[in-house]
Amino acid sequence: MENKLRAFIAIELDAKNKTTIESFAASVKSKAPSGLRWVKADLLHLTLKFLGAITPIQVEETSRAISRVVIDYHPFTLQFAGTGAFPNWRNPRTLWMGLNKNETLTSLFKQLDAELTLLGFLAEVKPFSPHLTLCRVSDHVDPRLVQPLQIDFDAFSTDPLPPWKVHEVIFFKSHIQPGGPIYTPLSKHGLK
Repeated sequence: MENKLRAFIAIELDAKNKTTIESFAASVKSKAPSGLRWVKADLLHLTLKFLGAITPIQVEETSRAISRVVIDYHPFTLQFAGTGAFPNWRNPRTLWMGLNKNETLTSLFKQLDAELTLLGFLAEVKPFSPHLTLCRVSDHVDPRLVQPLQIDFDAFSTDPLPPWKVHEVIFFKSHIQPGGPIYTPLSKHGLK
């Protein structure tokens, strides 16, 4: 049996935004109930496609596919806009930051999804909703204890974070362990 690894394709944040988001998260944690799993600042990223467990052959094929797609894209700018909870604040399971609509990002996502579908990966069925996961809410946490955090999240989103320039797409492997995941780049793909 082949050794499989968990993998995903993502865009990393710039250091300044990571620091600002880390400060915000630190200020909210003191008000938050236990049972919330906050994403560490150095692991913050914008997922383009989660691939699940893949084989070494799929790693090679996927890396080549990403290269074929990104070669058509110039660096572009992204900016955060708004915060929220999935599926909603009445029953929050994930707390997130959204991004301004960006045609280049949407096009990149669609091209990657189409190329990966040719390799046998399932096409995305949900509309692309670019976001940054800040926190996951454990199943045992009472949603009513999380709902007050909406005030802090709404306030944070009124002061826009600086835009950042995307220069590359990164293909990561994810190793899950008790202290939290470790993300290691499998390959980096610079835009033209």
